[in-house]
Amino acid sequence: VLPGVRLAVSPVSLLDGIPVEDAETSALVRAAQTVGCFQIESPGMRMTLREVDARTPQDILVALALYRPGPLTGGLKEAFIRRHLGKEPVEHLHPALGPLLQETYGVILYQEQVLRILSQLAGLSLADADLMRRAMSHFDPGERMKTLRQRFVEGAQQRSGVPAHTGEQIWELMAAFAGYGFPKAHAASYARVAWQSAWCKAHFPGEFIAAVLANWGGYYGQRVYMSEARRLGLRLSPPHVNYARPEFCLAHPEGAATLFVGLNQVRGLTRRSIRRIVSERPFHSMSDFLTRVDPRPAEAESLARVGALAGFGAIPELLDQIHQGAWRYAQPPLFELPGQDSANDWSLAERVAAQEELLGVPVEAHPLELLPARLVASANCLTTAQALERRGQVVRVLGIRQTLQRFFNQDGRPFYRLELEDTAGVFVVLVPDEMYRRSRSLLSTRRPLVVEGKVVEGERFEEVVLLAQRISDLVADL
Repeated sequence: VLPGVRLAVSPVSLLDGIPVEDAETSALVRAAQTVGCFQIESPGMRMTLREVDARTPQDILVALALYRPGPLTGGLKEAFIRRHLGKEPVEHLHPALGPLLQETYGVILYQEQVLRILSQLAGLSLADADLMRRAMSHFDPGERMKTLRQRFVEGAQQRSGVPAHTGEQIWELMAAFAGYGFPKAHAASYARVAWQSAWCKAHFPGEFIAAVLANWGGYYGQRVYMSEARRLGLRLSPPHVNYARPEFCLAHPEGAATLFVGLNQVRGLTRRSIRRIVSERPFHSMSDFLTRVDPRPAEAESLARVGALAGFGAIPELLDQIHQGAWRYAQPPLFELPGQDSANDWSLAERVAAQEELLGVPVEAHPLELLPARLVASANCLTTAQALERRGQVVRVLGIRQTLQRFFNQDGRPFYRLELEDTAGVFVVLVPDEMYRRSRSLLSTRRPLVVEGKVVEGERFEEVVLLAQRISDLVADL
């Protein structure tokens, strides 16, 4: 929505009008190109969308409920997917479960199904069934749980003719599921918003990514969404005094859709200066900008270095003019200084370095794009997106360290969670303590790293990760 434009209807009403059948949205969801979309953008969720061949809001609902620790227990997720795709017949532990689990191919997927099993199979009231479900979710190993278990097994045997040993198996499935499963209504509400956000991305990709970035992202950091914008064919630009807003925005200078970084991301730029920039523009020259905004010299220097004054001259000359400090507020000069030859301007690498320093992110190019193509090709690495598709395989990826955090496993031994970024996104790498100690000096730098390891599913069921087997410097590795 453009500034100052009033909508005849509320944004919520517009979202409610999004159709539940749409070919473009269906194609986007099926391809799992859902970075930025509510609840379906993590690596694990995108993989689940592909596994269930998701195309509709109902498929998204299933994927959301399926990618939870409950259904993931004991291979139930894999069984569901095989049956959903018609690769395996539906089997029930007992025929009495057929009507209760028909829609989910014999797999417990929703918390409501636990209540139905407790009520209809064992004869409990819905109130008692809910109390029993809550007790299961607390994993109480004491006498109370034993009593509830016995009550269910006996009730299922008397009411539905379920043998005691089968009743025990059903109980174990429910108990494993109950603490982590989704209510169907919860999954349905999430799926609706997820579909709406996918529709927005499919039909208005520039506006969608701009809104995600203006909201400071979601599951990922800013860099991943900027990489996604590049994948979508959008032009990225550092903030410019004539086009940028305080937050990320989409503008069309000279008719080209361009995603501008927000002015509030420029380190040291004050709210006062931002307000003046937005209210006084457009600016036609460096002198025009300086005399009407009257920024502090440090602010003007930062704007020049990140490229926010592009078109007013080459960066070195703009910095010289700022350092002279000859401007006065509301007093334009008698003569305008001529624009400088762009041949004297900074290189792309210099501009990217300044952007990373003052904006926190490289805008005009990813650091890996500045490497010689021959060097990158010789590394023989997959992109992070390609690596996500290779579960169970040993792969090599090339990226730059973003974050490195220390954790402890169940045995109390330390390990490290490394976020490795390339032009396609971010991959989580788990680094054993002994490997970290060997590679500590390398991991403390921002040098391009080559990481070799096995692609596995994370223990927290939230992501696909790379279990590192070797870490090396890109140059030293060749």
